[in-house]
Amino acid sequence: MPDSRDAALDRLEPLVGRWQVEVSFAAGFFGPGTPAVTDRSGTTTFEWMKTKRFVIERSVIEHPAAPDTIVIIGLGQNATFVRHHYDSRGVSRTYQMTLDHGVLRTWRMEPGFSQQYSGTFSADGNQITGAWQKSADGLAWEHDFDLTYYRIGA
Repeated sequence: MPDSRDAALDRLEPLVGRWQVEVSFAAGFFGPGTPAVTDRSGTTTFEWMKTKRFVIERSVIEHPAAPDTIVIIGLGQNATFVRHHYDSRGVSRTYQMTLDHGVLRTWRMEPGFSQQYSGTFSADGNQITGAWQKSADGLAWEHDFDLTYYRIGA
């Protein structure tokens, strides 16, 4: 069987490895009167599936309100990637994604709850600093939470 793997998948290579995750939530994020929370107990691993046609992302965050996730990332259309997200709450979502020129962008446009993330790689490729935003109408966006990745292994 010939290898028909699309070379565009190579753009995912900067993600591959093990990362420590820092997430910061504003006061009130978890309900009225709850304090601001910054948690750096999480880890995320990005690894190639056999044949390097998909990247599997596994995330575990020790904060009790943060779900564990599994994401399958593959080639989408128009030079984008598609992310199939599943988490321990039973949530399943599909996102679009790009990774170009050191900027990771992820988004989904859904009536009532659209989301987008933009994260920038450090010059050495060992940190991704970014934030999630949310929108009820896909037009007016508001900050949701900060999410930073620190590479801790290959």
